[in-house]
Amino acid sequence: MDSRPFHPAGDAPPPSALQMALIVRAVQRIEREGPLDDAAELRRAWGAGGTRARQVALRAWLLGDRLGLPQELARWRSWGGFAVLLLALLLALAGLAAARSVLTPERSINAVAAFVTLLGLHLVTLLLWLLGLAWSARGGMLSMPGPSLGRWVLAASARLAPGRGRHAPLLWQALAGVLGRERLWPWLGGLLSHGIWALSLALTLLVLAFAFAFQSYRLSWETTILSAGFFEGFVRATGALPALLGWPVPGPEAVLAAGRGAPADAASQHAWAMWLLGCVLFYGLLPRGVLALWSWRRWRRGSAQAQAVDMADPAVQAIVRRLDALEPVPQVLDPEHRAAAPTTAQAAAGAVPGAGAPLVVGFELRPQQPWPLPELAHLASERLDGSGAQRERFFARLAAERPASLLWVVHAGASPDRGTARLLREASQSVPRMALWPLGEPGRERWRAWLKSEGFSGLALVEQAQPAIEWIADRERP
Repeated sequence: MDSRPFHPAGDAPPPSALQMALIVRAVQRIEREGPLDDAAELRRAWGAGGTRARQVALRAWLLGDRLGLPQELARWRSWGGFAVLLLALLLALAGLAAARSVLTPERSINAVAAFVTLLGLHLVTLLLWLLGLAWSARGGMLSMPGPSLGRWVLAASARLAPGRGRHAPLLWQALAGVLGRERLWPWLGGLLSHGIWALSLALTLLVLAFAFAFQSYRLSWETTILSAGFFEGFVRATGALPALLGWPVPGPEAVLAAGRGAPADAASQHAWAMWLLGCVLFYGLLPRGVLALWSWRRWRRGSAQAQAVDMADPAVQAIVRRLDALEPVPQVLDPEHRAAAPTTAQAAAGAVPGAGAPLVVGFELRPQQPWPLPELAHLASERLDGSGAQRERFFARLAAERPASLLWVVHAGASPDRGTARLLREASQSVPRMALWPLGEPGRERWRAWLKSEGFSGLALVEQAQPAIEWIADRERP
């Protein structure tokens, strides 16, 4: 549950939460094929301090760095940008080629057919994405989505990137697993798909505008089985949104005249050309651009909160046991040795606990979590990130202030470990009443089960601000 970033050696920037999660997942897949020699990496991760979850993640990152996984990931990302641009260009060329197919030798364009060829595939794929998003919101999409532009780009980047190593397929599998676990597939797929379509439609719009500006075309409509009223209604319906924003749209007379093959006046043809450009802009480029921006925001927020390590994984628990074995014997505190000796600061104080004001402690919260909490801003507070020096200052404060009650505030999605248990047990020697408040919905039951398994029967669990305030106010309650 340590939120401090890991700084690799050299000038390389610290990995993001998603990069760390990908490397951890990829290393786990590699180790399924056989154990790796990790003695040096394990000891280095243990020496870095922090929680067991952080140490497990650092061990995996160090192993991945030795295997070249971060470099493979960087090569994959750079190739992915090229694949996005290439696919956008191909889509734009395909759309323009299809639109050109409705151009007659007399430079006459069937405007309605051009609308369908330019926007038809885009509208169909957009509808499918929206349906998939609705299905995902109901809990239906927990793993990899079906075929999409975004998935194609990711797969092509992983499998076709030049100079790729032998672990590239494992990175693809790791990405699929992490995105499925964190429910990020719709947003990454949406970001790539909408971004590609937005680039493609922007190129299409530029080419159309250039052609209409410097060449003469006659836009009309033709039919064998449809009525003139259908085309009039189609133009009126599709031009409604652009017209609301002041965009020129052909009127009923211009639509009927275009179908009869009457000589076209300049004003009518200008309205027809602007109608087609407006449809590409308002029904194509703008929706894709807005959805790409929305997907990017959701993707950025979700990827920043990705959990690198699942502490319930048996393989992770085996690594935790090996890390525990590196602890010096006098510092090990097993469940049967719950009553540890007082700290130096406590012994120096020599005071009876429980006389001071309540204290609220935020322990290894996310960096973006505001502190102190607005609901408890009137109380004395402390924020710990897990460092040894900070803990010493914290216990010195406990010895000096002797708070009557101590409320621990933690991130519910984090995984408690033995370091957390030692901290709570040591604090319980100075404070008669303690409670724990896991912030967030997912993970509360894990904390409840962990408290029970560690024997913290006297430590209350609160889930909302009001119960926390009431617990602090009620000094008689345990």
